[in-house]
Amino acid sequence: MFQELIDNITNVGVFTESLGEWASTLSINKVIIFIMMIFMIVGAIDKIRGNKLGYGEQFDEGFNAMGPLAAAMAGVVAAAPVLAIILKPIIVPIYTLLGADPSMFATTLLACDMGGYPLAMQMAGSEAVGNFSGLILGTMMGPTIVFTIPVALS
Repeated sequence: MFQELIDNITNVGVFTESLGEWASTLSINKVIIFIMMIFMIVGAIDKIRGNKLGYGEQFDEGFNAMGPLAAAMAGVVAAAPVLAIILKPIIVPIYTLLGADPSMFATTLLACDMGGYPLAMQMAGSEAVGNFSGLILGTMMGPTIVFTIPVALS
């Protein structure tokens, strides 16, 4: 088993093939992630060396920020189905009275990737309005409430 690991690590052909595959599908997203990885590795090495350059402290701050942010965002995602059950009897009559589709309310508070899209589809009068509300409105207003405010508070 150990010899198989050594053989795979020292197999230059597999490395160059995977590197070529990575380079052929290179996008700006991958370049940004790659740059972030380089600086993360620099921070980790500096932390191991005793924070001689000051990057290790920033490395620690990045890891310490992940907990509160993840808890705040995961809580919002988990609350989306409960919000639909609780708010549907209240919001649907109000939005219907105003002539708006109730799904607009969902993505006013939640980003589409934070549970706003499924909530909008549950509250929508039609699939087209649910898609519009869940995808268009949810990418503009929802992230402000779900991401920017929790980040600012933490």
